[in-house]
Amino acid sequence: MSNKTQHLVDAYQQLQQQSQPAVLATIIETIGSTYQKAGARMVITQQDKLIGLLGGGCFERDLVEQARSVFESGESKTVFYDMRTPADLVWGLGMGCNGAVRILLQRLDAAQNFSPLDYFAELATSDCSAVLATVYQSAHPEFAVGKTVYLAQSSPVCRLTAAVKNLPINKASIQTIELDDQTIQLFYQSIQPPSKLLVLGAGPDAVPLVQIAKNLGWRVTVVDYRPAYLAEQPFSQPDQLLLATPDNLKQQLDLDGFSAVVVMTHSLENDAGFLKALTDSQIGFIGLLGPGHRKQRLLNFLADDADKLAGRLFGPVGLDIGAETPEEIALAIMSGILAQLNQRDGQQLNLKASHHCSII
Repeated sequence: MSNKTQHLVDAYQQLQQQSQPAVLATIIETIGSTYQKAGARMVITQQDKLIGLLGGGCFERDLVEQARSVFESGESKTVFYDMRTPADLVWGLGMGCNGAVRILLQRLDAAQNFSPLDYFAELATSDCSAVLATVYQSAHPEFAVGKTVYLAQSSPVCRLTAAVKNLPINKASIQTIELDDQTIQLFYQSIQPPSKLLVLGAGPDAVPLVQIAKNLGWRVTVVDYRPAYLAEQPFSQPDQLLLATPDNLKQQLDLDGFSAVVVMTHSLENDAGFLKALTDSQIGFIGLLGPGHRKQRLLNFLADDADKLAGRLFGPVGLDIGAETPEEIALAIMSGILAQLNQRDGQQLNLKASHHCSII
């Protein structure tokens, strides 16, 4: 999922309007417990504004200082923060997060369309994945530190992209290639398009759910069979508002393109109809609003088709956080979706064996 990169798209749009350079900070390696993992990115403006967060406040102040030299020289560089010993107290940082991070700093300029932020903006409107490979160590005169190549279906092929295509696609990692007897070290990352949420039902309680999903960088489609509901609710810029019935839903949407769906029309008949339309889809998370006995009535209505929803129908949908208001219920729903898609159980972090550096 590239929902974690929406702030980069926002930064790109801001920089286009201002035409001022910025610095992109990317975590390319982590050791031990860290606030963010490899692939996390943050933009630093010339006014020292931070768009994104890498260390939970642990080392951002020092990163701003490091970025100033990149603004001045135009040359990319790496910095390393080791928080596993009390030695960081010497720097005056006092982080104590018991981990280490290596961060690449790249200058972003209008003349180069603020690359590589433009790649993230392109991916935000695409349904295809891509690969970013950024040089972080190199003695090759043609491929300096900070050079980024983008591998997507429409990408032009150069010598570096041809070499990168031979690398295995896996999680964000450091890779080494040889060109002209020169060693080039790359930070290599597969980027996925944003996850997509389908909300079936445009009642007032759908508004905060759409808001939270959009804030998390999801693409959101809201569907209802009632034109007035679609027109009346103050939705916060869903990507699509669609008038559809359970009978024609499959004809109007590519259901397999959605990561999750929440059925919330508050109509037993229409919820059943929409659930039936979803049975043959590949959507891995199907959330259903309402109590457990209501879910059972709907499954009884589906008869044999109910078996097709086994293992992916969650009703009542959401984590048990004691939610009562529409906003709290929306938070519980999105938390439940994220927990399931990330294969987590939603426990308190202090019950886990590993701990994270905290902002507080």
